[in-house]
Amino acid sequence: MATTTAGNNLTQRIRNHYNLLAPFYYLLWGQHVHHGYWDDATDQSGQAVAQERLIQELYAFAGAPQEGQLIDIGCGYAGSLIWLAHHARLQGQGITLSRFQQLIGHINIRRQHLTHRLQVQVADAQHTWDVADGSRTLVWCIECSEHLSDRVHFAREAYRVLAPGGTLALAAWLASTDASSQATQLRQAVAHGMLCPPFGSAADYETWLRAAGFEDVAVRLITPHVIRTWDLSIALQQRPLLRWLSDHLGRDVAAFTASFADLRQAYLDGAMDYGLFVAHKPRASESSRV
Repeated sequence: MATTTAGNNLTQRIRNHYNLLAPFYYLLWGQHVHHGYWDDATDQSGQAVAQERLIQELYAFAGAPQEGQLIDIGCGYAGSLIWLAHHARLQGQGITLSRFQQLIGHINIRRQHLTHRLQVQVADAQHTWDVADGSRTLVWCIECSEHLSDRVHFAREAYRVLAPGGTLALAAWLASTDASSQATQLRQAVAHGMLCPPFGSAADYETWLRAAGFEDVAVRLITPHVIRTWDLSIALQQRPLLRWLSDHLGRDVAAFTASFADLRQAYLDGAMDYGLFVAHKPRASESSRV
Protein backbone atom coordinates (compact mmCIF):
# COMPACT_ATOMS: atom_id res chain seq x y z
CA MET A 1 0.00 0.00 0.00
CA ALA A 2 1.32 3.41 -0.88
CA THR A 3 1.18 6.01 1.85
CA THR A 4 1.45 9.78 1.49
CA THR A 5 4.43 11.75 2.74
CA ALA A 6 2.18 13.35 5.36
CA GLY A 7 0.93 9.92 6.43
CA ASN A 8 4.47 8.56 6.71
CA ASN A 9 5.53 11.57 8.76
CA LEU A 10 2.59 11.12 11.14
CA THR A 11 3.38 7.41 11.51
CA GLN A 12 6.98 8.22 12.44
CA ARG A 13 5.83 10.80 14.98
CA ILE A 14 3.46 8.25 16.54
CA ARG A 15 6.26 5.65 16.68
CA ASN A 16 8.66 8.13 18.27
CA HIS A 17 6.00 9.27 20.74
CA TYR A 18 5.25 5.78 22.04
CA ASN A 19 8.87 4.65 21.97
CA LEU A 20 9.80 7.64 24.10
CA LEU A 21 6.88 7.49 26.49
CA ALA A 22 5.94 3.81 26.70
CA PRO A 23 7.60 3.28 30.11
CA PHE A 24 6.08 6.45 31.54
CA TYR A 25 2.58 5.73 30.25
CA TYR A 26 2.78 2.26 31.73
CA LEU A 27 3.60 3.76 35.12
CA LEU A 28 0.74 6.27 34.84
CA TRP A 29 -2.05 4.19 33.23
CA GLY A 30 -1.02 0.56 33.66
CA GLN A 31 -1.21 -2.12 31.00
CA HIS A 32 -4.32 -0.76 29.25
CA VAL A 33 -3.74 2.34 27.12
CA HIS A 34 -7.37 3.16 26.38
CA HIS A 35 -10.61 4.55 27.82
CA GLY A 36 -12.45 3.03 30.72
CA TYR A 37 -16.16 2.20 30.94
CA TRP A 38 -18.37 3.27 33.87
CA ASP A 39 -22.04 2.38 34.28
CA ASP A 40 -23.09 5.86 35.35
CA ALA A 41 -22.09 8.82 37.52
CA THR A 42 -22.45 6.74 40.69
CA ASP A 43 -19.94 4.13 39.49
CA GLN A 44 -16.75 4.80 41.45
CA SER A 45 -14.61 2.10 39.84
CA GLY A 46 -10.94 2.94 39.46
CA GLN A 47 -9.32 3.48 36.07
CA ALA A 48 -7.82 -0.03 35.80
CA VAL A 49 -11.14 -1.71 36.61
CA ALA A 50 -12.99 0.53 34.15
CA GLN A 51 -10.45 -0.17 31.41
CA GLU A 52 -11.00 -3.91 31.79
CA ARG A 53 -14.72 -3.23 31.77
CA LEU A 54 -14.35 -1.62 28.33
CA ILE A 55 -12.68 -4.82 27.10
CA GLN A 56 -15.56 -6.82 28.60
CA GLU A 57 -18.15 -4.63 26.88
CA LEU A 58 -16.51 -5.01 23.46
CA TYR A 59 -15.99 -8.75 23.98
CA ALA A 60 -19.66 -9.26 24.92
CA PHE A 61 -20.79 -7.09 22.00
CA ALA A 62 -18.71 -9.32 19.70
CA GLY A 63 -20.59 -12.39 20.92
CA ALA A 64 -18.00 -13.55 23.48
CA PRO A 65 -15.99 -15.81 21.14
CA GLN A 66 -14.59 -18.75 23.07
CA GLU A 67 -11.82 -20.11 20.88
CA GLY A 68 -9.74 -19.43 17.80
CA GLN A 69 -6.91 -17.30 16.48
CA LEU A 70 -6.83 -13.54 16.95
CA ILE A 71 -4.81 -10.56 15.92
CA ASP A 72 -4.88 -7.37 18.02
CA ILE A 73 -4.12 -4.26 15.95
CA GLY A 74 -2.42 -1.62 18.07
CA CYS A 75 -2.01 -3.99 21.01
CA GLY A 76 -0.07 -1.64 23.31
CA TYR A 77 1.29 -3.55 26.30
CA ALA A 78 -0.69 -6.70 25.41
CA GLY A 79 -3.42 -5.91 27.93
CA SER A 80 -6.31 -7.03 25.69
CA LEU A 81 -4.37 -10.06 24.45
CA ILE A 82 -3.82 -11.26 28.01
CA TRP A 83 -7.44 -10.61 29.01
CA LEU A 84 -8.73 -12.53 25.99
CA ALA A 85 -6.34 -15.42 26.62
CA HIS A 86 -7.51 -15.69 30.24
CA HIS A 87 -11.23 -15.43 29.50
CA ALA A 88 -11.43 -17.52 26.32
CA ARG A 89 -9.48 -20.18 24.48
CA LEU A 90 -8.03 -17.53 22.18
CA GLN A 91 -4.43 -17.27 21.07
CA GLY A 92 -2.52 -15.22 18.55
CA GLN A 93 -0.57 -12.04 18.16
CA GLY A 94 -0.67 -8.31 18.56
CA ILE A 95 1.09 -5.63 16.54
CA THR A 96 2.38 -2.26 17.67
CA LEU A 97 4.52 0.45 16.10
CA SER A 98 6.60 0.77 19.26
CA ARG A 99 9.51 -1.52 20.15
CA PHE A 100 9.23 -0.39 23.76
CA GLN A 101 5.55 -1.33 23.88
CA GLN A 102 6.56 -4.68 22.37
CA LEU A 103 9.17 -5.18 25.11
CA ILE A 104 6.74 -4.37 27.91
CA GLY A 105 4.10 -6.54 26.23
CA HIS A 106 6.51 -9.49 26.11
CA ILE A 107 7.30 -9.02 29.80
CA ASN A 108 3.59 -8.97 30.67
CA ILE A 109 2.94 -12.10 28.61
CA ARG A 110 5.82 -13.96 30.27
CA ARG A 111 4.60 -12.96 33.72
CA GLN A 112 1.23 -14.51 32.89
CA HIS A 113 2.88 -17.69 31.53
CA LEU A 114 1.23 -17.18 28.15
CA THR A 115 4.23 -17.21 25.79
CA HIS A 116 2.94 -20.44 24.21
CA ARG A 117 -0.27 -18.66 23.19
CA LEU A 118 0.55 -14.99 22.64
CA GLN A 119 3.19 -12.83 20.99
CA VAL A 120 3.70 -9.16 20.15
CA GLN A 121 5.29 -7.99 16.91
CA VAL A 122 6.45 -4.60 15.70
CA ALA A 123 4.58 -3.72 12.51
CA ASP A 124 2.76 -0.86 10.81
CA ALA A 125 -0.95 -1.58 10.41
CA GLN A 126 -1.02 0.79 7.45
CA HIS A 127 0.93 -1.75 5.41
CA THR A 128 -0.09 -5.28 4.45
CA TRP A 129 -0.29 -7.33 7.64
CA ASP A 130 2.08 -10.29 7.89
CA VAL A 131 -0.85 -12.64 8.39
CA ALA A 132 -2.13 -15.32 6.03
CA ASP A 133 -5.46 -14.89 4.28
CA GLY A 134 -8.38 -16.35 6.23
CA SER A 135 -6.23 -17.39 9.19
CA ARG A 136 -7.90 -15.46 12.03
CA THR A 137 -11.26 -15.86 13.72
CA LEU A 138 -11.08 -12.51 15.54
CA VAL A 139 -9.58 -9.14 14.60
CA TRP A 140 -9.49 -6.96 17.72
CA CYS A 141 -8.72 -3.24 17.72
CA ILE A 142 -9.14 -0.77 20.58
CA GLU A 143 -8.26 2.85 19.83
CA CYS A 144 -5.73 2.27 17.07
CA SER A 145 -7.73 3.10 13.95
CA GLU A 146 -7.80 6.76 14.99
CA HIS A 147 -4.07 6.95 14.19
CA LEU A 148 -4.45 5.41 10.72
CA SER A 149 -4.46 7.64 7.68
CA ASP A 150 -6.01 4.93 5.47
CA ARG A 151 -8.90 3.29 7.30
CA VAL A 152 -10.20 1.78 4.07
CA HIS A 153 -6.98 -0.28 3.97
CA PHE A 154 -7.51 -1.28 7.60
CA ALA A 155 -11.01 -2.58 6.82
CA ARG A 156 -9.76 -4.50 3.78
CA GLU A 157 -6.90 -6.10 5.70
CA ALA A 158 -9.20 -7.09 8.56
CA TYR A 159 -11.52 -8.74 6.04
CA ARG A 160 -8.62 -10.47 4.26
CA VAL A 161 -7.12 -12.11 7.34
CA LEU A 162 -10.44 -13.26 8.82
CA ALA A 163 -11.72 -16.74 8.15
CA PRO A 164 -15.28 -16.97 6.79
CA GLY A 165 -17.62 -16.30 9.70
CA GLY A 166 -14.85 -14.42 11.57
CA THR A 167 -15.46 -11.31 13.64
CA LEU A 168 -14.03 -7.80 13.73
CA ALA A 169 -14.34 -6.08 17.13
CA LEU A 170 -13.37 -2.41 17.11
CA ALA A 171 -13.51 0.52 19.55
CA ALA A 172 -12.84 4.01 18.24
CA TRP A 173 -13.04 7.73 18.90
CA LEU A 174 -15.43 9.23 16.36
CA ALA A 175 -16.41 12.52 14.81
CA SER A 176 -20.01 13.31 15.61
CA THR A 177 -22.53 14.61 13.08
CA ASP A 178 -22.15 18.17 14.47
CA ALA A 179 -20.63 20.15 11.58
CA SER A 180 -20.53 23.52 13.38
CA SER A 181 -17.29 25.49 13.35
CA GLN A 182 -16.92 25.06 17.12
CA ALA A 183 -17.24 21.27 16.90
CA THR A 184 -14.88 21.15 13.93
CA GLN A 185 -12.27 23.20 15.80
CA LEU A 186 -12.52 20.96 18.85
CA ARG A 187 -12.02 17.83 16.72
CA GLN A 188 -9.05 19.44 15.01
CA ALA A 189 -7.48 20.31 18.36
CA VAL A 190 -7.92 16.74 19.61
CA ALA A 191 -6.54 15.25 16.40
CA HIS A 192 -3.50 17.53 16.54
CA GLY A 193 -2.73 16.74 20.18
CA MET A 194 -3.38 13.01 19.90
CA LEU A 195 -1.39 12.57 16.65
CA CYS A 196 -4.41 11.56 14.57
CA PRO A 197 -5.59 12.35 11.06
CA PRO A 198 -9.16 13.71 10.88
CA PHE A 199 -11.57 11.44 12.75
CA GLY A 200 -14.13 9.31 10.97
CA SER A 201 -17.79 9.23 11.97
CA ALA A 202 -19.79 6.14 12.86
CA ALA A 203 -21.32 6.31 9.39
CA ASP A 204 -17.85 6.46 7.82
CA TYR A 205 -16.77 3.32 9.64
CA GLU A 206 -19.92 1.50 8.61
CA THR A 207 -19.28 2.50 5.00
CA TRP A 208 -15.63 1.35 5.09
CA LEU A 209 -16.52 -1.98 6.68
CA ARG A 210 -19.38 -2.76 4.32
CA ALA A 211 -17.30 -1.75 1.29
CA ALA A 212 -14.60 -4.21 2.43
CA GLY A 213 -17.19 -6.99 2.39
CA PHE A 214 -18.31 -7.18 6.02
CA GLU A 215 -21.92 -7.91 6.90
CA ASP A 216 -24.03 -7.55 10.05
CA VAL A 217 -22.20 -4.35 10.98
CA ALA A 218 -23.39 -3.26 14.43
CA VAL A 219 -22.58 0.00 16.19
CA ARG A 220 -22.98 0.95 19.84
CA LEU A 221 -22.25 4.53 20.92
CA ILE A 222 -21.14 4.62 24.57
CA THR A 223 -19.83 8.17 24.96
CA PRO A 224 -21.45 8.88 28.38
CA HIS A 225 -19.81 5.74 29.78
CA VAL A 226 -16.24 6.76 28.88
CA ILE A 227 -16.05 10.51 29.61
CA ARG A 228 -14.75 9.96 33.15
CA THR A 229 -11.50 8.71 31.60
CA TRP A 230 -10.58 12.31 30.96
CA ASP A 231 -11.58 13.56 34.40
CA LEU A 232 -9.00 11.13 35.78
CA SER A 233 -6.46 11.89 33.07
CA ILE A 234 -6.71 15.64 33.66
CA ALA A 235 -6.05 14.98 37.35
CA LEU A 236 -2.96 13.01 36.31
CA GLN A 237 -1.62 16.12 34.60
CA GLN A 238 -0.90 17.55 38.03
CA ARG A 239 1.45 14.71 38.92
CA PRO A 240 5.08 15.85 38.91
CA LEU A 241 6.11 13.16 36.44
CA LEU A 242 3.56 14.13 33.80
CA ARG A 243 4.23 17.83 34.29
CA TRP A 244 7.94 17.16 33.81
CA LEU A 245 7.27 15.14 30.65
CA SER A 246 5.13 17.94 29.22
CA ASP A 247 7.79 20.54 29.98
CA HIS A 248 10.87 18.66 28.79
CA LEU A 249 10.03 16.08 26.10
CA GLY A 250 9.02 18.21 23.15
CA ARG A 251 5.99 19.83 21.62
CA ASP A 252 4.23 16.58 20.67
CA VAL A 253 4.16 15.52 24.34
CA ALA A 254 3.01 18.97 25.45
CA ALA A 255 0.26 18.99 22.82
CA PHE A 256 -0.78 15.47 23.85
CA THR A 257 -1.30 16.33 27.51
CA ALA A 258 -2.96 19.66 26.62
CA SER A 259 -5.49 17.78 24.49
CA PHE A 260 -6.92 15.86 27.47
CA ALA A 261 -9.26 18.76 28.26
CA ASP A 262 -10.11 19.19 24.57
CA LEU A 263 -11.25 15.58 24.21
CA ARG A 264 -13.31 15.76 27.41
CA GLN A 265 -14.97 18.93 26.13
CA ALA A 266 -15.56 17.40 22.69
CA TYR A 267 -17.45 14.53 24.31
CA LEU A 268 -19.46 16.84 26.57
CA ASP A 269 -20.35 19.20 23.70
CA GLY A 270 -21.30 16.40 21.32
CA ALA A 271 -18.46 17.17 18.91
CA MET A 272 -17.12 13.62 19.29
CA ASP A 273 -18.49 10.19 20.10
CA TYR A 274 -17.03 6.91 21.28
CA GLY A 275 -18.21 3.81 19.51
CA LEU A 276 -17.98 0.03 19.53
CA PHE A 277 -18.26 -1.80 16.22
CA VAL A 278 -18.75 -5.47 15.45
CA ALA A 279 -18.80 -6.88 11.94
CA HIS A 280 -18.63 -10.35 10.43
CA LYS A 281 -17.05 -11.83 7.36
CA PRO A 282 -19.69 -13.88 5.53
CA ARG A 283 -19.44 -17.63 5.93
CA ALA A 284 -18.01 -19.60 3.02
CA SER A 285 -21.39 -20.48 1.49
CA GLU A 286 -22.44 -16.82 1.66
CA SER A 287 -19.08 -15.51 0.38
CA SER A 288 -19.33 -17.72 -2.71
CA ARG A 289 -22.76 -16.50 -3.76
CA VAL A 290 -22.78 -14.73 -7.09
